[in-house]
Amino acid sequence: MTKTLLKVLAALVAGALAASPALAQTAIVDYVGYGWESGGVPPSNVGDALQIAAVADVIDPMFGVNLASEEATIFIYGLTSAGEFTDVNTGWTIISYNGGTLELYSDPARNRDWGTFPPNGSVPSTFTDGTLLFRGAFTSFTLIFTGPGAGTYEGNLDGVGGSAVQLCSGCAYTFGGAFTRGTGAQVLEGYDLQIDGTLEVNRAVPRETTGWGALKALYRN
Repeated sequence: MTKTLLKVLAALVAGALAASPALAQTAIVDYVGYGWESGGVPPSNVGDALQIAAVADVIDPMFGVNLASEEATIFIYGLTSAGEFTDVNTGWTIISYNGGTLELYSDPARNRDWGTFPPNGSVPSTFTDGTLLFRGAFTSFTLIFTGPGAGTYEGNLDGVGGSAVQLCSGCAYTFGGAFTRGTGAQVLEGYDLQIDGTLEVNRAVPRETTGWGALKALYRN
């Protein structure tokens, strides 16, 4: 193969690598739990605080948790309501929150207990008594009541602490799912919402690159 053709191939490979975005992989923590807001929700008044306690039933191996012998628990605090409004087109009640922190723990004691009327003797204590895997600061969080007894929620976070953050530089984190409340929902006494959702970690994985030496060896014969 001529040097001219090798140069052409090298240019094509370099251009393709430069134009190719990084591959994305998503690590998921699937959880269920309960939330409550000071004063109840709805209505949600400006300054009301929303808190959530949840336990994982599925967790990605990146977190290093074996659910057969330990539990993974989530506690969320510091979400402050900016008030609610009704969307004129859908009729949905939308509540936005400021601030807020999410913490994910592993714990071999497997002692989580929601109890009733939180905060209580087991909430948040039995959801925060293990090893901190992840601490995230919410950059946004929204509850949407699509009906009187159900809705969805979603938030975005920055990773600020925990062992999983050390393993996942440059990741993006989202927290979302669905909730139920009121008649027909299996909401524990003293809680406002039953939730079911995922914490998703979007990891950028660079594409494999081929060096110039390997490229020449490929066509040497």
